[in-house]
Amino acid sequence: MKRILIVDDDIEFRQVLEQLMLHEGHWVRVAESSATAIQLFRDMAATPQPFDLVISDMMLGDGSGLDVLSVVREVTTDTPFIFVTAFGSMESVAEAIRKDVFDYVAKPFDAGELLRVVRRALSKLSTEIEPTLEVPDSVAGSLKIIGSSPPMIELYKAVARVSATDSTVLMSGESGTGKELVARAIHNNSLRAHRPFIGVNCGAFPETLLESELFGHVKGSFTGANTERIGIFEAAAGGTVFLDEISETSPNFQVKLLRVLQEHRIRPVGSNQERTVNVRWLAATNQPLTTLAQSATFRRDLFYRLSVINLRLPPLRERREDIPLLVEYFVQRFNSRQRKAVRLAEVTMDWLVRQDWLGNVRELEHAVERAVTMNITGELIPQDFLQFGLFDMSPPATNQPPVSQATGITSWVCLLPKTLDEVEREHLLVTLSYTQGNKVRAAELLGIGRWSLYRKARRLGINLGADNDFSKE
Repeated sequence: MKRILIVDDDIEFRQVLEQLMLHEGHWVRVAESSATAIQLFRDMAATPQPFDLVISDMMLGDGSGLDVLSVVREVTTDTPFIFVTAFGSMESVAEAIRKDVFDYVAKPFDAGELLRVVRRALSKLSTEIEPTLEVPDSVAGSLKIIGSSPPMIELYKAVARVSATDSTVLMSGESGTGKELVARAIHNNSLRAHRPFIGVNCGAFPETLLESELFGHVKGSFTGANTERIGIFEAAAGGTVFLDEISETSPNFQVKLLRVLQEHRIRPVGSNQERTVNVRWLAATNQPLTTLAQSATFRRDLFYRLSVINLRLPPLRERREDIPLLVEYFVQRFNSRQRKAVRLAEVTMDWLVRQDWLGNVRELEHAVERAVTMNITGELIPQDFLQFGLFDMSPPATNQPPVSQATGITSWVCLLPKTLDEVEREHLLVTLSYTQGNKVRAAELLGIGRWSLYRKARRLGINLGADNDFSKE
């Protein structure tokens, strides 16, 4: 039996998590605020039996879970700390890892997954304590990597951890998913943050010019080379070089790049002397890694050299719950730039969440900018986006609630006899079909919290996966 402190201002979540831990056979205390949690932890720390584990939400009514973590770390470096939260960001994850948080789990979560994390944290008590990752205090303050969905929380954790190393990272993701933003975040959270970050789009240069851009050239090495010029690898000395669209390079250039990665030495174009370079390499491709590894035009040895660590950036359609956060951020930013006060109609946000956004965050950003720029009513409706011909789907009428395309229904009939669970299951399925699978909107219509929706769905055997057609269950 271990002693566990649970901190969350959501009473429903506290009760669920408390029951999970009690079922595991642990002794549990709960706190609804950071102040109460801090006092409980300090009181227990003064006894022969302090807490063995702290599980906390990030956002608390009277402060932040980071405040609780700071006090815990002042008292001891041995007690594992787990964040379970629906409000994650690159900055919060980086700060949590700097303070030696054990793990960072996104809500909603699978109970089995959380229990595995808890068991690993508790097993750590009987083994050697892992060293804290020394991530510098500089975080990507000017960058905005927005999202608190489970895929983004996993990405934040990976970025925070690889930033503390000098390992080469290969990022894959569709166009517009933010690969350069992630590369900059890795650099800004690394020990090289005070040195240059230089990015180059490898697909934008022909082979000979790309070689000159990266390696530099000596005077007279080719027509127009009137002076000696250092390349990007030397200009970024001590910093980071980001090679975007690395898959667009020629096999001949890949041979030269592989040698540089292995030996950290370059030979400028037209020179017979080599120079040592000290940079970290980050690379990105819009091709899936399996496709790149099997490509006949991309050297496999270079692929293995670049992919010491692989990061996959999820497309926007795999994290639709982040779309409202992104839209609100973009609307606020373009309102500020253009001195407007445009707002979104509720039906517009629901409609935007249902789009596939094949251009991902970049497409969404440009669509919001155009809509805000052209709007004259002060309220954005779907037509403000449709006028640019971006979508095939017709917008719902703004004077009536949207009707589910899958079912075309706005009501349902309960055929008796049925049990209460069967009625509740049908009601959930019809509501989810009505909202096109938008779980946040479904919870609002049902008058319950999102966590309650997930708990009820699990109990009633409803799969809330993004690809589920609820009208067919």
